[in-house]
Amino acid sequence: MKTAIDCPVNAVLVLIYRNLVASIDKVFLVWQIVFPIIYIFIAGYSYSALLGGQGLQIGDTSVPYPAYLAAGMIGFNMMNSSTVAGSIIWNDKRNGMFLQILVMPFARMEYIIGNIVTIMLMGLASAGLILVAGTPTLVGSAQPSVVGSMYVLYALIIGAIFFGSIAIIISTRLKSSEGFNVIVNSVFLFFSFVSTAFYPTQGVPGALGTAFYVNPLTYIVDITRAGVFNQITAFTNIEVGIIAAVSAATFFLATLSMLRMRI
Repeated sequence: MKTAIDCPVNAVLVLIYRNLVASIDKVFLVWQIVFPIIYIFIAGYSYSALLGGQGLQIGDTSVPYPAYLAAGMIGFNMMNSSTVAGSIIWNDKRNGMFLQILVMPFARMEYIIGNIVTIMLMGLASAGLILVAGTPTLVGSAQPSVVGSMYVLYALIIGAIFFGSIAIIISTRLKSSEGFNVIVNSVFLFFSFVSTAFYPTQGVPGALGTAFYVNPLTYIVDITRAGVFNQITAFTNIEVGIIAAVSAATFFLATLSMLRMRI
């Protein structure tokens, strides 16, 4: 006799609901919203004063630094949200829940997809709240459009796939939660500051500027800003293609890691 969760779609939906209700620390969710907002208004206006109020060039337009930072924090927050994927796996392994899930009619692929979609939903929700809270910094600079919104949505989805896959790979390779936290924080620290999330590549030394474009977060943030400020160019579309290929490869490796993971 088949049950509702025998359907792959229903199984994924059940896992997503379980992740959102039971597996995610509510304090972490609050911090995911509060930290970016504080950073936008404190660091944004403080650094803007150091720049002498000078705008930053994005395509054909110049935007104030607080607006530049607010758009960048959307991609940055998506990356931070992805640590949830690894944390869920670690907690499930430690508590024996992962084995119980596999004993029930859930496949490993459904488990992976459930984690990735959970990150997407968290990223979309936090992005919406950041946009609302950061409206004072974006007024007069943002140029919302249907096409631009599609680029922002794409950046959030592809970011969830890439960074969620990275968190999954790390969590399946390490044998302690402490090691997971150290490695994830170290890797994401590199992603954060060797990218265009907080500052542009103009004026950055050559080798460091090259490193920026080895970093997938740069592409995600650039695509987000292009959508928010409606500055979509041919280079933006090249970035769309590059990050799609990188994310597909990373998701493939994450899937292999999960399929080979010993319980």
